[in-house]
Amino acid sequence: MSAPVTAFVLGGAGNMGAIHLGMLRALLERGIRPDLVVGCSAGALNGGAIASAPTLDTLARLEALWLDLARADVWPTGTLAGAVRLLRPGPALNGNEGLRRVVERFLPGATFADLAVPFACVATSLDTGRERWFCEGPLTEAVLASAALPVLLPPVEIDGEAFVDGATVNVVPLGKAMEMGATRLFILQLKDLDVTPRRPRRPLDVLVRSFAISRNFRFVHELAGLPAGIEAHVLPSPAWPRLRYDGFSRTSEIVDRSHAAAAAYLRAHELGSDAVG
Repeated sequence: MSAPVTAFVLGGAGNMGAIHLGMLRALLERGIRPDLVVGCSAGALNGGAIASAPTLDTLARLEALWLDLARADVWPTGTLAGAVRLLRPGPALNGNEGLRRVVERFLPGATFADLAVPFACVATSLDTGRERWFCEGPLTEAVLASAALPVLLPPVEIDGEAFVDGATVNVVPLGKAMEMGATRLFILQLKDLDVTPRRPRRPLDVLVRSFAISRNFRFVHELAGLPAGIEAHVLPSPAWPRLRYDGFSRTSEIVDRSHAAAAAYLRAHELGSDAVG
């Protein structure tokens, strides 16, 4: 029986992308390494980083980057200024210069060809409404496009086409991992699918919840319909602390919680080895 082809599938998570770090640590500590990586949005940044060299040393540097982030590094526009800008012409409330610096701090000048394992990330075309996968050429523009959260960050133009956050059409890209040959999926995503959220009470809450349902619809159905022979592990998500969409103040807590939950899952399913440190 041939060994499985292992994919790490990193879903969109915004500023909660620190959840990936704890999950990745649990996987690597147990000797589970990816043969390929696919990512979306924050999962594109974290996925590209871990694909550069899937080791605990790489992860330590990535965690240091996340721990050093502040709101102004990615979202320099304040709440009041943002409300004013909503009423003015322009593609977004913020530029992406800050996010570009973040990406380039970890992947300076890198291309897809420089990575240790195959990697692909997804963005959404504003022109056609279709997903586009990036798996060659410069990494920075591809990651910026995949993470271009609508309204907050501007679309990224590549080859004359404008792109926004890949989560708009493919928040947890299972299909691409299988297309690239994966037979074993470790799925790193934000939401615990077994938890029923509280019913929204405000108009904005209804809007946000409706958008979340729309984003997750494809993932839920792809997960339920995986073909025979595909081994899939959805790493669990613990209860998260309350955090503003633009906050990074509880990154360390998020990493530790996600690590504990993922490590417990891997041990319970006897995946990897306890002997790996």
